[in-house]
Amino acid sequence: MKSENKLIRIFKDYPLAVVCFAVILMCTAAIFLRGGTTIELTAQENDLTARIRTIDQNVKNAKDLKEEVNEVQRLVDEIQARLFNRNERAININFFYALENRLNVRISNIAQMPAGNPIYEKGGPRALKLHSTIGYSMSLNGTFEDILEFMYELHRVDRLIRVADFQVADASRNGTQNTLDARLRVIVLAENE
Repeated sequence: MKSENKLIRIFKDYPLAVVCFAVILMCTAAIFLRGGTTIELTAQENDLTARIRTIDQNVKNAKDLKEEVNEVQRLVDEIQARLFNRNERAININFFYALENRLNVRISNIAQMPAGNPIYEKGGPRALKLHSTIGYSMSLNGTFEDILEFMYELHRVDRLIRVADFQVADASRNGTQNTLDARLRVIVLAENE
């Protein structure tokens, strides 16, 4: 009973100090109990701050994104229009004969190869993912300058073509002077199968 009276007397003599002590005790208990939450919230705040920085950087980088996407789409459409279609054999071969008509060479033989170039096929060192290739073997007859002009035209035309092999032999044994027989192996970029 004496200890109870003593506590009541302390409370009556120092009410402000007792209330402050009780508040400090409750605050200490709250801080101790919520200490783990503070670390968790700090980590979450850091994560959200990093995400905000990333979003701000993306907004900055996306300034002209719509125009860039339109430009890339235009370029893709332009490339698609320049591709050969493997199933349109006659149209593809007529493309080469149209060059023959414009230039002073004669195509004596042209054939579409059954398979594309192996280096561009799946698993090859230069495998194409979005496109395939069509190979053509052709025999030409003309002067050296005319054959070079034909190869230059293949390089210059709207299609995506590359001469892979080029062999020249003297054709003067056929009675024509200064003419050559040439065998070309041409690789053309085509639509993916």
